[in-house]
Amino acid sequence: MPWSLTRGQTAAVALLVVALLIDAVLALHNIREVATSVQWVSHTHEVLGQVEQVLSTLKDAENGQRGYLLTGERPYLEPYEQALGRFPAQITRLRQLTIDNPPQTAHVLKLEQLAAERLAELRQGLERFQAETDKNRATQLSRQYLLRGEGKRLMDLVRDEVYGMQQLERALLTRREGASRANTRTALASTVVGLGLGLVLTTMVITLVARNLAARQRAADVLHAERERFRTTLTSIGDAVVVTDAQGRITLLNPVAQTLTGWSAEALGQPLEAVFHIVNETTRKTVENPVSKVIRLGAIVGLANHTVLIAKDGTELAIDDSGAPIRDARGRIVGVVLVFRDITQRRGSERALEDADRRKDEFLAMLAHELRNPLAPIRNAAHTLALLGTGDDRVRWVSGVIERQVGLMTRLVDDLLDVSRITSGKITLQRTTVSVQEVLAQAVETARPLAESRGQALEVDVPEDAGRVDGDPARLAQAVGNLLDNAIKYTDDGGRIWLRARVEAHEVVIVVEDSGVGVDPELLPHVFDLFIQADRSLERKQGGLGLGLTLVRRLVEMHGGRVEAASPGPGLGSAFTIRLPCLAGEIAESVEPVAAAEPAGAALPAGPARRILVVDDHRDSTDSLALFLRLRGHEVRTAPDGPTALDEIERYRPEVVFLDLGLPGMSGYDVARRVRMRTDLGPLQLVALTGYGTDGDRQKTRDAGFDVHLAKPVDPQAVDALLAGSS
Repeated sequence: MPWSLTRGQTAAVALLVVALLIDAVLALHNIREVATSVQWVSHTHEVLGQVEQVLSTLKDAENGQRGYLLTGERPYLEPYEQALGRFPAQITRLRQLTIDNPPQTAHVLKLEQLAAERLAELRQGLERFQAETDKNRATQLSRQYLLRGEGKRLMDLVRDEVYGMQQLERALLTRREGASRANTRTALASTVVGLGLGLVLTTMVITLVARNLAARQRAADVLHAERERFRTTLTSIGDAVVVTDAQGRITLLNPVAQTLTGWSAEALGQPLEAVFHIVNETTRKTVENPVSKVIRLGAIVGLANHTVLIAKDGTELAIDDSGAPIRDARGRIVGVVLVFRDITQRRGSERALEDADRRKDEFLAMLAHELRNPLAPIRNAAHTLALLGTGDDRVRWVSGVIERQVGLMTRLVDDLLDVSRITSGKITLQRTTVSVQEVLAQAVETARPLAESRGQALEVDVPEDAGRVDGDPARLAQAVGNLLDNAIKYTDDGGRIWLRARVEAHEVVIVVEDSGVGVDPELLPHVFDLFIQADRSLERKQGGLGLGLTLVRRLVEMHGGRVEAASPGPGLGSAFTIRLPCLAGEIAESVEPVAAAEPAGAALPAGPARRILVVDDHRDSTDSLALFLRLRGHEVRTAPDGPTALDEIERYRPEVVFLDLGLPGMSGYDVARRVRMRTDLGPLQLVALTGYGTDGDRQKTRDAGFDVHLAKPVDPQAVDALLAGSS
């Protein structure tokens, strides 16, 4: 309301307001002083009461012990035991109450010491009584002990301390009660003065209101003009706007809202639900009315994700945005403004991105499959070459070169898929209690052949008590193996590599250190980033895609740990440290030892000769695996497709079938299901051979009836172990 005051009236009102504020401040101060005084008085009473409780508890303990000693009956001991339970809390509370009073604090400490001594005496008396096997003699000795009055000295000292504390508190109580009465009188006087000033100010306000009734009308006209400007603004903005009252009835739809909802002026006065019908895009369930939600919560709310607006004519639009309360001067909700927009185009772009991401994953899986298919016969041929030319070092060298390069290609494909799965959150850890020593042994056995081929010394310092962690043994071995491979790759021939492990506080610490090329300080903070390599030039000595260290960091973080890199500089070597939460001190269940990989070139026993059927439409894969198996002493037949495979199984009755999944005419899954429907084939082991190796792929083969899933290129040593009956 606009006020028209003379200069004198303005000055008078200002003086009265200032005086009223000063009086209010003084009154508030005095009220606080009164409250503080009352609190201190209450505090003093509480201290006195707590002192009495402590003394009463000691008396209860003494009486309970005395009754037990005189009677030997257990129920008489209950007051003693209850007193022992209450005393620590009571003395702690007493310390808290007197912590701001040094003299009383000293009394409390002394009282606590004396009480402890008295309780110790009582306990000793009980122990002597209970140690005496002759109960009559024990009772007689106890009565003599009580008649001698042992312990009276300590109780007298306790009472003296209690009396001293009571005297101090009563003196404080007298002073504090006096201060409280004085503060009360002052607060009352301030209140009376404030009331008088308030009456004067009220009289002046009434007078001013009477003189400015005309100004109120002018103010109403201005308010109406502001409302019109507000309405004009809402109707002209680019987003859809709906305004409702506090009951959820529509009071305004701007033109954009009318266009999107299909409603016009007839929507005014309608409930919002009748005009603004929204459902979940996926479930088609009605979404909660945003206006009701705003009124219920009293705050700004956003619409649910994937919300669809169904217009009056049935048209569906993807929308988003929010609703906000409209409040009056007293903070009451008098309406709601709902702002939304059509995001159909944006939602389409999001779906396109999701489709592109899905197609990328499918492409990577297909790429891995297509790369693994030619790698399989190459690896089979390399091992077959080694078997055929065992007397010629050159043949073994050629076989080793092929095997190492196939291993490198396989590792690159696996790393590429693993990075894709981890970044999209599609890897699930198979957690169990894992021995760190066994995990590191597996990583070392895998990396040692490569280190030895380069004349590098791989020194391992891992104690038997290196600890246990909660994790996936395969993924942990992969992380450490990547660090070892990285160290071997960036260390010159003849260099040194160290693998150490220890338990430090509540962590298992694993360190891989090398004497290699080191890391430039500028690159060190980024060594774990995706596709980062120290040397990107065409002349770089080492290959790779820059995935290994990224995988290490992601896998370690998935186990709740962290990995760090350190290097003094180029040419000075580097160290990578993994820290994992330790399960030290926990009596863990026994864990199956992690099988160590056989060194390169070692021949596992082939076991008994088996009847084997190899099914693959890739001729080189079929022939190379069949030749390898025949050289290992097995009887082998082949089939190029599903129907032929079923015929061979019927005639040949193999013991083991190595079955490719992607076959013409009938997939490997269909063949497996048809075989498992037969009950007359006897024991038959189905082994899936495929370029797909994700967890989902393995689950699909299990569901189809396969016993084993082998991802191409298959390690011939794994084939030997499988045929020899190993798990």
